[in-house]
Amino acid sequence: MKKIPASWLNSFAYCEYQIYLEHGRGATPEPKPETEESKEAQASLEEPYRAGTKLELSVDDAMAKAGEEGIVVSARGVAVEGADLEGCIDEIVFMPDRIMVIDDKPGDMAWPGSRMQAWGYCVAFEEQYRPSLPIMAGIRGQDTGYEVWAQPFAQGHREEVQRAIFRIRQLVDGEAVPVGTRNRRKCKACRLAASCDVRAE
Repeated sequence: MKKIPASWLNSFAYCEYQIYLEHGRGATPEPKPETEESKEAQASLEEPYRAGTKLELSVDDAMAKAGEEGIVVSARGVAVEGADLEGCIDEIVFMPDRIMVIDDKPGDMAWPGSRMQAWGYCVAFEEQYRPSLPIMAGIRGQDTGYEVWAQPFAQGHREEVQRAIFRIRQLVDGEAVPVGTRNRRKCKACRLAASCDVRAE
């Protein structure tokens, strides 16, 4: 079965009708200025890492090195693939006693969709690498580089992600009736507003 991009969890938490429109009906999102700004901010965060000299380590080696030597090892742009999800984690920080999965987002708010996406990355990472250490999910501001939110990854988050994956598959396959948000602000800011037939007025 085709894997779901972890970024879909963000859209799903925002409004499940987005998932239906874009991936069920094939609607094309309208480009938003803030989207381009977000991409530029992401690129600026990557630049210092591209310019610097990096030690090439596998994820397993990085986990081992952090634990054995009691040091902190970080890696950016780590591709992960779990049983149902796939994606690219902006940064993983391997510490002697825990692992931090970080997702870079614009602004200084940890919105529910952003948190859901971060949980999704944790699920995929855990399924692929089976770490023995606890995992934390974190969101970092693209503009500031500061931590916005962090929380230990727990069974409840794993179950929340699995429920979302099940619902997303139903929506995309036409096996469930999508429900649009009633939040007018969300509808006004939605990148699929021009294609939506259930907008809250």
